[in-house]
Amino acid sequence: MGRISKDVGGYRGRRTATDILKLIAIVLGVLVVLAVAGMLYLQRYLVYTDEGPKLELPPFLQMLRGEDTSKEPGGSASLPDPGDVSVVVDPDGSGSEEPPEEPEKPSLAIQLPVDDVVSGAAAAKLEEAGADRLILEVKDPDGKLAWLSNQPAAQRSKVSGSQEVTDAIRRWNQGEVYTIARVCCFRDDSAPYFNNAMALRRGQYNWRDEQGLRWLSPASDRAQAYIAGLCGELAELGFDEIVLEQWYFPVGGKTENITRGDRYNPGAFTTELESFLNQVADAVNGSSAGLTTVSLRFTGDMLGEGSAVSGVTPELLAQFGNQLWGDKKSLSLLTGLEDERKVEVVPQGSEDREFFQAVLPEGE
Repeated sequence: MGRISKDVGGYRGRRTATDILKLIAIVLGVLVVLAVAGMLYLQRYLVYTDEGPKLELPPFLQMLRGEDTSKEPGGSASLPDPGDVSVVVDPDGSGSEEPPEEPEKPSLAIQLPVDDVVSGAAAAKLEEAGADRLILEVKDPDGKLAWLSNQPAAQRSKVSGSQEVTDAIRRWNQGEVYTIARVCCFRDDSAPYFNNAMALRRGQYNWRDEQGLRWLSPASDRAQAYIAGLCGELAELGFDEIVLEQWYFPVGGKTENITRGDRYNPGAFTTELESFLNQVADAVNGSSAGLTTVSLRFTGDMLGEGSAVSGVTPELLAQFGNQLWGDKKSLSLLTGLEDERKVEVVPQGSEDREFFQAVLPEGE
């Protein structure tokens, strides 16, 4: 029987010393090449400082070394965005951080019906509108008064309000809300009818403006005393401010048809208005409260060439108007006057007779 060969592979001889030295040389060569490449790569992160060269590794290598990458190089914490804080430098050179201040918002006044004061709804409506001041129209262009007046001309004209409304207004004015009385002065469709001697006339009839409404004469001593007396009563009721409207000679309608004379003398318009405003100031300052501000509302058409018709001048406005109410265009005409005295009226709807807003100066 033949022999079965047990050889399952070729002959493997022992490795010689030469083979081992070659392997070591190859490994060392590879390590040298890697070391040189690493030095060339890391050279860009080598920083020279006063304390000698330092290695600032990129974030991924810092993570491999177990370093905290949430800090800036050198161990300093990351800085906040410059827009987040404002830095105040003290005289001693130290800095402190404080949040930026909110810009101060101007006050907003809105007009509400006097009935809302009587019913108690005014406070909630002011809060809903985001307003902090209230305007009440207490004498409208028809001549109607919101309160019960003791003025003889008001009683004769039957234009007074009730005692109930008067008491409600007085109670409201004892509160914390700054309240403004809106008074339509000489445009008055009621008093001239019952008091012809106080009216602007067109021949044998009362003159009417572009709205078909009668006017008291701003030059009439009785008319001046009537309006000044009403303002004194409003001061006694506790209003913080009285805004006079139509306190000048009319600028609308056919003014050329007004009968000339003592009640309408274009050469004396400004002088007559000055006399009237002095009477109002005396009546308001003579009240028991003595804290009511008198402001003037005006429109641009009564200045410039309109002064010859209205009697209004910038000097008159500056002298008697603690605050000056007008639209943005009209207020821009009053150059040289402090912005703190200008109140921008914002009409609501086609006309502002029944309701309007006013943006009061900052800090008022």
